[in-house]
Amino acid sequence: MLPPDTVPVARHTSQADYRTGDLKRGRTAVLTDLKRYLQVPFDCLMKCVGAGPSQPDLQRIRNNLTKCKILTDDESGLRWTDFTPPATSKGSEENAFKPLGRIIAEILAQVSDHGVYFLANPNGTPLSERNNTSKPDGYLVLSNKTTAERGIHWFDIAVPFEFKKAQDGESIRDDEHKIIWSLHNIMREDPLRRFAFGITIEDTQLKLWLSNRALLAVTEPINFFENIDDVISLFHALGSASVSSMKELGWDPTVERICDGNGFQYKFTVRDEVFTTTRELATYGADSMVGRGTRVYEATDAKGKKVAIKDSWREAKRDSEGEILEKILASCREKLQPDELADAKRHFVEVRLWQDVLINGTPDETPSLMVAETWVPIDPKPTLSTRPHLSSTGDVPDSGQLSAFLPTTLGIIARKDNGIPRRVHTRTVFHDVGVVLKDVTSLATILSCLSGALIALRCMHKAGWVHRDFSIGNVIWVDGVGKLGDFEYAKEMDSNTSNDVRTGTMFFMAVEVESQKYLFYPRKGYYPNQPSFRMNFLHDIESVWWALTWFFFYHTDATTANAITANATTANADHPFNARAQLEEYHLAFPGDRASRRDFFTFTGGLRGQLGKLSETCFNVCSPIIPDFADALQNSYEKAEAGFPLLVLDDALLNDMHTKAATYLYDAQRLAGGIELCPLPNALKQKRHRPGDETSLLPKNQGKKLRL
Repeated sequence: MLPPDTVPVARHTSQADYRTGDLKRGRTAVLTDLKRYLQVPFDCLMKCVGAGPSQPDLQRIRNNLTKCKILTDDESGLRWTDFTPPATSKGSEENAFKPLGRIIAEILAQVSDHGVYFLANPNGTPLSERNNTSKPDGYLVLSNKTTAERGIHWFDIAVPFEFKKAQDGESIRDDEHKIIWSLHNIMREDPLRRFAFGITIEDTQLKLWLSNRALLAVTEPINFFENIDDVISLFHALGSASVSSMKELGWDPTVERICDGNGFQYKFTVRDEVFTTTRELATYGADSMVGRGTRVYEATDAKGKKVAIKDSWREAKRDSEGEILEKILASCREKLQPDELADAKRHFVEVRLWQDVLINGTPDETPSLMVAETWVPIDPKPTLSTRPHLSSTGDVPDSGQLSAFLPTTLGIIARKDNGIPRRVHTRTVFHDVGVVLKDVTSLATILSCLSGALIALRCMHKAGWVHRDFSIGNVIWVDGVGKLGDFEYAKEMDSNTSNDVRTGTMFFMAVEVESQKYLFYPRKGYYPNQPSFRMNFLHDIESVWWALTWFFFYHTDATTANAITANATTANADHPFNARAQLEEYHLAFPGDRASRRDFFTFTGGLRGQLGKLSETCFNVCSPIIPDFADALQNSYEKAEAGFPLLVLDDALLNDMHTKAATYLYDAQRLAGGIELCPLPNALKQKRHRPGDETSLLPKNQGKKLRL
């Protein structure tokens, strides 16, 4: 029997709560995604920082610290001269930890040419490209001319700190939440960061944190006052790691940040070529602390030719996207007719080159922590801070409102515990640069682009592959052609491999995939030996249906949007229109919960009524097509599962469903004419405020971006 497919998991950093601008809700989404962190011995993460001082050097450093009165060595033993356990201090937290700054500074001074300095209780909020307004209690920051001239940016923070005088559970949890958020922000904001360290101190207890794309880890605490040699070794190692390229502190020496007058761009090295970015295409993959961390940019090569470059962290046992696409094309050459092979080449994105990132000639991989796994669950209960932040570039659009269904969504799909996947840093360069489908506004173009992606899926399916990750972010419009990309999770239908947990938005996920079980088999029999659930070509086609439906429920036509903005009526007696009623229907399915999404898809009679909430212009295009498309998919599922537990997924069913899907998209395109779409939330936000309307403004000067 073939093994079950990789289990997909909802990523809450792609949901509305993460993007509302509320720091508390954003933290909750991040913590809920993580669920847990790995606790390891202190020495384990110290090895990741780098080698500490030798015993002779450690003795020399102790002597120097004693001479400058950082340490006192007398009949009572070795102790910090001016730093006492913070819990015993009657002063403020800031004053209680004030001596820590001098201790760290003097330890760093023992390292020649160290590149960081310590700043505690900074007055200003670090500059941020993401309008993040949180402020750590302290940090090791790069000591360079740029930092001094423009102020401290999150890009410059090497190691964030959080302090508490007390060691009680609430203090520990608050520090935990805040340091995780700081590490999250460093990793999402800075394309140069491969990993990041953090430090928390509650009274006497110090813990070292490590965040990379495979896991979040923290050490067992050491006593700052009893384990003085360990404290010296830690800060000496951090100082030593900052001497040269900073790669030991997580920076990537193969990427260069440049200022172009309007903002930051990046030079990525792939093999022997350098590609300079010109704009972000999608960076929302970096919002998830654990996972691929995918960022995609438009860039130019040395000759000025436009390309797209993807930087991500794949699971070590998976092929790179370039290798997977080569295998798909090889299957297409073997199994397809010449005209079908031409279609595949036309509608697949074209890879120019790829390479696993090398740091000093060594593959850039997340470290393997050779310890017994001790996982600590995270309590995602919101912390007290209410300072707002904003969202990433290129995320899946949403209503901008808090989803009433998010609490139930969080637990929809359970995590499969597969241990710690080792991840490899990789880059792929594509010839094709276009407009991501989610950013296209012409309805006819959207439908044509979806049709092109459907052709690509048909070629994959006939060649024996499933895509498994179809979404509006994975399809691009290139010179009048719809192309399918993001093949990292593509898989042969008869593959006997199962890989790590997949994460991603549920918006376009087939209902069986969400449930991880077959739903359309006859209910009369008893089936004790059910087959393991695996994705098939019908699930990919259903994802196309969800994408089509999303466009109509998330948008309205431009004429209606303009009328909403002007507070004009858009209804007629036969087809009343209420924008907020349409948004309510949207939330039933995007993201909805398991029951509401399944009902939305399967109860097509109700769906026809829900389509009545759309504007008349949009309704006239999609009202017969979306329900009929859903009915055809359900009929195909029933045919495939009629002999359950045996599934029949033959060529006849494949060709029939693909032909019907292509016809539905063609019919909709024929009706689309010159309709332009506008995201409904945008129209509602731009609506002119009438007297008495409530408005709210962000506090001034919070989370500013750097102005160059």
